[in-house]
Amino acid sequence: MSTTHSIGIAEIRVVVAPDKVRTTLGSCIGVALFDRSAHIGGMAHVLLPSSEGGKGDRGKFADTAVDWLLEEVLKVGDAKPRLAAKIAGGAAMFGPNADNGLGERNAEALRKQLASHGIRVAAQEVGGQKGRRMLLDPSTGVVEIQVIGAQPITL
Repeated sequence: MSTTHSIGIAEIRVVVAPDKVRTTLGSCIGVALFDRSAHIGGMAHVLLPSSEGGKGDRGKFADTAVDWLLEEVLKVGDAKPRLAAKIAGGAAMFGPNADNGLGERNAEALRKQLASHGIRVAAQEVGGQKGRRMLLDPSTGVVEIQVIGAQPITL
């Protein structure tokens, strides 16, 4: 029997198949790290691009959330060379000028932090003006994305 775990802002969760992990995103970015062959994966729900000058949990910022998520995934027994990432979110929820491009800045910060660890972004679904749901199935590495009001897609 499997369980689907939900995470909120600034949270991370690592799961082993058949369990899954999901979150709901607006301008925040979700990052899923997974190893398809080991059936292990994790997700972080990132609020801001950088911890510089910021306060709060490690999961709140792209730079520290990726590091924390990677540490936790590796504790479960994953091999870093097999890891891939998928990212989603970063919507301009209140219009393209309302938040100074926060969603795109979050996405770029995540890409940069993942690259610093040698982790490739296998797929992404970012931007737009609507929130989305994100669900990781570590047994396959599939991430299902559902933009609010649209049919789900898989990454």
